[in-house]
Amino acid sequence: MKKISSYIVAFVTALSLTGCMDLEPTGTITDSNYWKNEDQVKAFGQGLQSWLRSYAFYYIEWGELRSNAYSGTPFSGEAPLGFERFWNNTLEQSSPGISNYGGVYTGINQINLLIDKVKEASYLTDAKKNQYLAPSYGMRAFLYFHLLRSYGGVIVNTVHTEGKNIKLSDVARAQNTAEEVMTQIKADIKASEDAYADNYAFGNGRTYWSLPATEMLKGEVYLWSGKQMGGGSADYQTALQAYQNVQSKADVALLDNFADVFAYSNKENKEIIFAFHNRENETSLWGGSYSRLVMNQQNVNSYRLRDASNNAIQFSQSPYLNLSKGNGVMYISLNSLLWTKLFRNKNDRRKSETLADVYSTNGTTYVGNIANKFHGTLLAGASNASWYDDQPVYRFAECLLGIAEAKVLLGQSPAEEINKIRRRAYGKDYFDSHPNVQYPNEVSTDSGGKTNGFYTDNPFVGSDEDAEEAVLKERFREFLFEGKRWYDIRLFDKATKYSTASASRLLWPIDETTLSTNDKLVQTDGYKLN
Repeated sequence: MKKISSYIVAFVTALSLTGCMDLEPTGTITDSNYWKNEDQVKAFGQGLQSWLRSYAFYYIEWGELRSNAYSGTPFSGEAPLGFERFWNNTLEQSSPGISNYGGVYTGINQINLLIDKVKEASYLTDAKKNQYLAPSYGMRAFLYFHLLRSYGGVIVNTVHTEGKNIKLSDVARAQNTAEEVMTQIKADIKASEDAYADNYAFGNGRTYWSLPATEMLKGEVYLWSGKQMGGGSADYQTALQAYQNVQSKADVALLDNFADVFAYSNKENKEIIFAFHNRENETSLWGGSYSRLVMNQQNVNSYRLRDASNNAIQFSQSPYLNLSKGNGVMYISLNSLLWTKLFRNKNDRRKSETLADVYSTNGTTYVGNIANKFHGTLLAGASNASWYDDQPVYRFAECLLGIAEAKVLLGQSPAEEINKIRRRAYGKDYFDSHPNVQYPNEVSTDSGGKTNGFYTDNPFVGSDEDAEEAVLKERFREFLFEGKRWYDIRLFDKATKYSTASASRLLWPIDETTLSTNDKLVQTDGYKLN
């Protein structure tokens, strides 16, 4: 892997997308001693899969932190270190939150390299070429899709660039239009599908890209192009079919117990379709940033939790490893209303398996809530938890709720898919015996027509009376801390309702360094300086 690491160097800005004009990266493997046999291709492909994990925290920042799931400052007194710019939506060209397009062009450039070299490899059969091309096209589409939803138009580059081969005449390029970016994304998805040739197996495991991952991406892409780019019903139908392909052809299932999906001892279970893999001496959850949600053990004596019987307990008494043996510093603060306003019914198991309510030392004064979805692991000889949980990107619950989204946009009922998710959330017995939690019965009035108040001015969710709100609600409850919420409210044009963002600033600003390096780039609408 040392050779692979030296090849996957920082993108050298042939398109001037980084702030560093490093035109001659060192340690690059040249054609004279590489790309000579399949073992080298395989190793390089594995290196790309590993590189994708470096994007793990950007996935969360772009996909979640700007929503109102986050708010204020940590109740335990830590400074938010600039993260408040995300949830306060005070991003500017001078303080963009994310610079250099998150560095994803590094991966795109190396994917381009693999695609080019595999295509010309005479030592590979067509079948072998497809084996390496299929995930490469899928991952490139994945990265460009996040750039599209974050910046709109961006530079599209599908040819690799390395070392002295850079043509400085190609550096100064303006962005492609959002429509051109979407065209490339769809072309890559089609190329990935063709190369996989209907093989839905997880041949290398669920932490490697696969055809089910490409189809999950296809569902997201076509929902977006249908709703946000004028594709309409034809695109919604394409998205629906992609999700249904995963449902019927892939080895996937909804686990009976929500918590089991994320258990450290249950990685790559049947609900996982694609996840960023973490393990000791490699990388940890959110690229090492999940600890920013977790309290330091030095601070916990000032707070109390509640047990299953609602009694105040110390953190050390919690059955959850992440709470009893936390190992972090809270720089990212959750909206304190999540505990009372996201979940209407305490019998929804996702509430206590996603959040923990925190009280002052008297055990009664509520001060806020913290994350409780990922519990970490206790390494031999360690006294604190380590965050080596895998990070889900796509799982079967999202496939079901993707079907629900497509059906809602097509004017069809999402009842079957939403109720599958709710049945798991409540447990079959409770769900079957309580029609009020079944879709479409979770509404703002009771059986007598009296307003119940939960959905009145609720800052997070709406009632089942609005099908779009219903599917958004289910996704929020299901996918908190999985990088979905900002994209979800953007898709359904509800970002200004469920965040502090203004309608003119739903995309991201380009940082000053990147703009100064390429004077052909145009600042994102809403952030242009006078």
